[in-house]
Amino acid sequence: MTIDSVHIGNCTLYLGNCRDVMNTLAFDSIVCDPPYGLGKHARWSFERFSKTRNLHSGGTWAANPIYREIDWDEEAPDLTFLLERDVPTIIFGGNYFSLPPNRKWIVWDKGEQFYRRTFAEGELAYCNFDGNVRICKCGTEFNCGFVHQKPVKVHPTQKPVKVMEYCISELPKGSGNIVCDPFMGSGTTGVACVRMGKAFVGIERKKKYFEIACQRIERAVADYTNQFSEVRELIETKELF
Repeated sequence: MTIDSVHIGNCTLYLGNCRDVMNTLAFDSIVCDPPYGLGKHARWSFERFSKTRNLHSGGTWAANPIYREIDWDEEAPDLTFLLERDVPTIIFGGNYFSLPPNRKWIVWDKGEQFYRRTFAEGELAYCNFDGNVRICKCGTEFNCGFVHQKPVKVHPTQKPVKVMEYCISELPKGSGNIVCDPFMGSGTTGVACVRMGKAFVGIERKKKYFEIACQRIERAVADYTNQFSEVRELIETKELF
């Protein structure tokens, strides 16, 4: 199988199946948001919303047409191959998978706009390393999946960058220098790594989302480089002191 790869700054992105790519890669941690196997439900909600336009029917989040194309989420994958790498790993949607018991989880509280609505008020991220349960309350800028939200979602399961930054910050000391996301999607984990000065390895099998990830990470690298240049200029001119 031919694997296409793109290098952007300190990030390397692969277009292909993660099972075909991961064994050839070096990294010290995994942070990912794999498919949960909810594709059929997503399409049903989208069709129901499209027919009824009833904001209280349970299809509110499906107002965004990106939920029409979710064929990649027909079933939840077996994630055994991730844990076999024996590196600190964070898996969003861990409650959808058969994973070894562990006491550390990250609970993403989506914010008040999700409370008592027809969608989940939070999401769970499984950790394979030890630690206490943590509640992440950042990244509430996604407003229930509406089309007019800012920033606009370009992937059905896209997480806010700040949420992925929080997850990366929870990795054990000594890890998180090279973060791998085998289910890269639109590249949010990569953007978070760029903003935190981490190296990133991402894998995505859908060309559409791979190209979106490349574009988002290119912008993040450019922004990071510009910020670094501005700080360096201030230091050189001693305007920081």
